[in-house]
Amino acid sequence: MYLSRVTLADALSARAELIKSMHKGVYGYHQLLWRLFTQQSERSFLFRHEQSDGRLVPRGEPVFYVLSREQPDNAEQLFQVESRPFSPQLKSGDQLGFQLRVNPTVCRNGKRHDVLMDAQQKWLYQEAQLLELSTEGTKKNLKHRLLDMATDEDIQRWNMVIENGRYCDELEARLGRSSALELALKTISERALLTWWQQRSQQIGIQCSDDVLQADGYLQHHIKGKGTGAMFSSINLSGALTVDKPETFIESLAGGVGRSKAFGCGLMLIRRI
Repeated sequence: MYLSRVTLADALSARAELIKSMHKGVYGYHQLLWRLFTQQSERSFLFRHEQSDGRLVPRGEPVFYVLSREQPDNAEQLFQVESRPFSPQLKSGDQLGFQLRVNPTVCRNGKRHDVLMDAQQKWLYQEAQLLELSTEGTKKNLKHRLLDMATDEDIQRWNMVIENGRYCDELEARLGRSSALELALKTISERALLTWWQQRSQQIGIQCSDDVLQADGYLQHHIKGKGTGAMFSSINLSGALTVDKPETFIESLAGGVGRSKAFGCGLMLIRRI
């Protein structure tokens, strides 16, 4: 395998191709990078998009990290490509730092759902049932009903949810019902994400403690050309991991973690610590 850092060449043709790809939405970057692998009929690379901080290329310019089985072919000279062989020699017990942009999903009734939003929806549904309110409608509808009808006892129950999460310090100030509900929802979604990640960690042959995991940058992306409402979510995970099953983990690095790989998810960057 090869790990590459890819930036745009300083040429008008490269800028023109970048603009075209941006107009295509989240899949555009995938199509742009595929031009480094013109001999392949199917995607066999993973990528991660970042915006430059100004050190490599001008601030805000795209920087791509690409993991591929074949070395990128920059025959069109649209890019500047720095590649090196990637064949990590790992053993059980190795400690690694990692960064991963991932699309966490859960399958229910044959459909894929965003893990974070699914957990929030289920919790709101349960709270509405406790208050004997209608459970019909959208997440927004449920929130409005709860805010209208919740008693002090109900808000205290929401505060107990917050106490068990990273927003517990917010309880030092007396929260209004709207703030309490929002923080409870954030806590519920983060709890669901941690559960999903622990399950995924076991599947890919690693161990990762909750207290060293950082999660940020949650985004929902609309997919152009896939119909109204077509979208996926991504979130950035980082922290430290312990290799449990080296062969399984290396296979997972090559294949990518989670779904939406064509949209820039699934590439895990690792370093020894």
